[in-house]
Amino acid sequence: MKLHPRSRFCNRFARLRLEPLEDRCLLTAATDIQLQVDTVSGDAKLIFNGSQQVSSYEIDSTAGQLIPANWNSLGSQGNSGWNVLSNTANNISEGNFSNTLTSSTPIDLGHIFTPHGTEDLVFRWGGTGTSTFEPTVVYVTQAPDLTISKSHTGNFRQGDSSDTYSITANNAGTSPTSGLVTVSDTLPAGLTPTVASGTGWNTTIVGSTVTATRSDALAAGASYPALTITVSVAANAPASVTNTATVSGGGELNTTNDSASDPTTITQVADLTISKSHTGNFTQGASADTYTITTNNAGAGATTGTVTVTDTLPTGLTPTVASGTGWNTTIVGSTVTATRSDALAAGASYPALTITVSVAANAPASVTNTATVSGGGELNTTNDSASDPTTITPVADLTISKSHTGNFTQGDSADTYTITANNAGSANTSGAVTVTDTLPTGLTPTVASGTGW
Repeated sequence: MKLHPRSRFCNRFARLRLEPLEDRCLLTAATDIQLQVDTVSGDAKLIFNGSQQVSSYEIDSTAGQLIPANWNSLGSQGNSGWNVLSNTANNISEGNFSNTLTSSTPIDLGHIFTPHGTEDLVFRWGGTGTSTFEPTVVYVTQAPDLTISKSHTGNFRQGDSSDTYSITANNAGTSPTSGLVTVSDTLPAGLTPTVASGTGWNTTIVGSTVTATRSDALAAGASYPALTITVSVAANAPASVTNTATVSGGGELNTTNDSASDPTTITQVADLTISKSHTGNFTQGASADTYTITTNNAGAGATTGTVTVTDTLPTGLTPTVASGTGWNTTIVGSTVTATRSDALAAGASYPALTITVSVAANAPASVTNTATVSGGGELNTTNDSASDPTTITPVADLTISKSHTGNFTQGDSADTYTITANNAGSANTSGAVTVTDTLPTGLTPTVASGTGW
């Protein structure tokens, strides 16, 4: 305790109550009644710790932080007998010297403190006795505090077009928001926002960034309606991304809790490729030449569903057999179709498919055989075919012509036939060429000759 013989408060109340100055100015730090000041709004309240009687109080500010025009004095609130003693930027005081005010609930004195001003207030109050109490002023910050949460359901999948995030802005503070509130969400690589909506939100999408704003006040402890963002997932999106959204504005002071991140798993899909090969050259007229077709998964995920390989043979080649472990094959005309539904792991290949072909005798010197693969849940179809240029070795095509001149006569001994062997093919003959002529009854060959024969 200490004496304040020159205090304006002590002098004023000592005179009005006709009490000895030295008795009235005995100060203690009792906290039965405290002054609580919101540094953001400037609102001041008398806080009663239990039921207390008060007959006078004053608030001092050396720096002139008081706003007397905003003061809700006890007298102005309908409490009889209360008189304003001072009403300046440096001192607000009032007293009641006929009755005391008894209260156990806070009393609002109005927005009498300059928001964000110098915290130099001194509060004194008097009760029914002769002591004056000077408890420490309690400064509080009553302000909105925006937070944000972000979520999604399940895993996204490469190629999806309607996966969604849900974003909720909350007020974890002690007073409503004021002014514009902005939510911003820049989607990570692999995700593209297509739609953003939510009750009361004004939304825009520019590139990969969604911006949503609103200005209606959000009460303390409340949340705005959820904001829903629909995204498309790229065919080559990575297996995992993290999407971070932020909230700002609203008059908040604490910005350390203004973001939320949502790790998102993206299911990877298959990417089928195909290769096709043969060995050596085919030959016109051959019946056992073969192609080998291999289906591969170049994607990051396993195949799902049916995988189909189709090979329509070019003119000059006719498929006769198609087989491969695990493949279901059919041949219709010149088209081979092979299917299977077992999952093919990322980076793996199915067992090879072998197609046996017969080569027409008049097949061209070169053909190109193209096979395609499809299905399996893949998204990328730009690498689903393979072509195999094939050289076909031509062969000779022997023909024969036979003629004679005039009529033969019984008993003749020098009648003749002329036989000519021709090559109608597109390649030279190889090996021995044999002409055979068995004369009919009545004719007997006597001489056979010809150059080189």
